[in-house]
Amino acid sequence: MRQEERPLPEYAALTAVFGAVLGGFLLLAQRRLPKRVPFGDMLRIGLASYKLGRLVAKDDVTTWVRAPVTQDPDATEPKPRGVERALGELVTCPYCVGVWIASGLSYALVLFPRQTRLVTTIFGGQAVADFLNAAFVRLQED
Repeated sequence: MRQEERPLPEYAALTAVFGAVLGGFLLLAQRRLPKRVPFGDMLRIGLASYKLGRLVAKDDVTTWVRAPVTQDPDATEPKPRGVERALGELVTCPYCVGVWIASGLSYALVLFPRQTRLVTTIFGGQAVADFLNAAFVRLQED
């Protein structure tokens, strides 16, 4: 893929939106921000972001999320140009969408800590189960 084919203005717009939401949240929620984030919360958000990122970017049941900005039936290939391509690349990449998910979960932790801890525990637990299932399958192959 040549550099001039990349949707750089659209990437910049997505980056600006991310930064504006982050900055706006930090400004508006400054009185509610914790002095520190406990390690357990960071771990739960990390595991939940991993799992939710994989669900959004790869799972069949979330094809509907990716379909508007992808060009194939499995919703794995971003559309070729413009905003649709930039958004398609975002939602088909578990690492990329994971940053947005981690941010949302972090904002939620500040605003709704009890509920967010429950949600991140659910998805974090499933992430751990994924790793255990993969390890079990690998052990069975040996």
